[in-house]
Amino acid sequence: MQFSLETPQFEAYKALQPGMTVGIGWGRGGGKSQFIRLMWYLLVAQWDGHYRTGSPFPGVRIVLLMADLNAAKRVHASLFLSELANEWSMLRGKTDRTTWRTNFPGGSWIQWVSAAQALSIKGLRCDIICVDECDQIDTSVIDARCGPWLTEPHSLDIQLIAGTPEKGRYGLLYRTWARANGKLLDNDGHEFERHAFSHATSYEFPHFVSRKKLDKERKELTPQLFEREYLCNWDAAEGLVYPHFREDFHVRKPPPDIVWREHIVGVDWGFEDPAVINVYGLAGSGRDVTIHQLAEWYIVHKTDSQIAEISIQVDTLYPGARWYADPSRPQSIAAVKHEAGVRIVQADNSIEDGVATVADALLVRERDDGERWAQLYISPNCTNTIREFSEYRRKRDPKNRERVLDDIEDKNNHAMDATRYALFTHFGGPERRLVTGYGVG
Repeated sequence: MQFSLETPQFEAYKALQPGMTVGIGWGRGGGKSQFIRLMWYLLVAQWDGHYRTGSPFPGVRIVLLMADLNAAKRVHASLFLSELANEWSMLRGKTDRTTWRTNFPGGSWIQWVSAAQALSIKGLRCDIICVDECDQIDTSVIDARCGPWLTEPHSLDIQLIAGTPEKGRYGLLYRTWARANGKLLDNDGHEFERHAFSHATSYEFPHFVSRKKLDKERKELTPQLFEREYLCNWDAAEGLVYPHFREDFHVRKPPPDIVWREHIVGVDWGFEDPAVINVYGLAGSGRDVTIHQLAEWYIVHKTDSQIAEISIQVDTLYPGARWYADPSRPQSIAAVKHEAGVRIVQADNSIEDGVATVADALLVRERDDGERWAQLYISPNCTNTIREFSEYRRKRDPKNRERVLDDIEDKNNHAMDATRYALFTHFGGPERRLVTGYGVG
């Protein structure tokens, strides 16, 4: 890889100092994964066989963290093994292709770890954690599980976090950028120290990405996908809250042979604004649970008693479902509970945490066999929910219309609120589901 003082790679390279958390959000083709491997080789070349002050052993200890080992192998394996055998053969690294640990003669090692493995690893200690395709990993894995890996006094304590903003403003990449740029504060109300972020579009890598190819992709891809993948834009598609919602992927009927573990219902109250009742079927359990929205009632100018009558119809179709309702109107909850006899409770109305839960459920993942899947799907007959996913946006700065604010617009959010109430109250946030394996039942 070539460096010059103008390149985003060199900007990130300079920032990788002991104690630093460095984020790299580069458009596709910018060489994020290649850059990560290059940092491995340079660190091993620098430290293998050498002791740092206070360290009882020589070398440098490196962890690659990705969503799963299949993803790590697909992205890195062939190039990593080739590079070790050729241009970096002088490092004399030996890789165990079962454990995917590479050992070097001077005490250094590189260990590949999946997010699932990270949940059970407690005693691991290292010098640098490299997170690739970071938005496929929940922030709780980094905070609760990986942070302690860097706690030894002699650790280099470096985190390199790379990817594209697959979760918009609810992923690890955006959080790293926000901390580095003073948009998020620490628990003492101060800006985060020792954070840096390198942001670049694919157009800023002329040696790696063809301008002709970029122009072709811009014309052929949806604007949302092009902005996210090639411009590394958190607010792809004009500030959508859920920029990674794809109608061609997330809108589908459930398989005809699916077995429902249970049903849940989300309710948003309204009169002039629509009241919404959304029904979800849950299949599977733990982190493999899938959530299919099966039906929606999108209604206006209905009293509590009339909504209770509709609720009886819903309960007849989906008996025994758990209902989670907007907590702002306890009298409406009481009326529906009394008149319809459903199991309805006040929902948790934590907006940011709830939106993060829905964002996580929409994330497209990949199974071991290569199948792409998400936890949340919407039935084609839920037209208002589908429409709101494509219209639910953040506010624009009135002084600069090109700037998108963190605040969410209070419109096109009735089905979105019902979705949030059901998923967040039933499952908890992404951290709870990931760490505990919480499922249904």
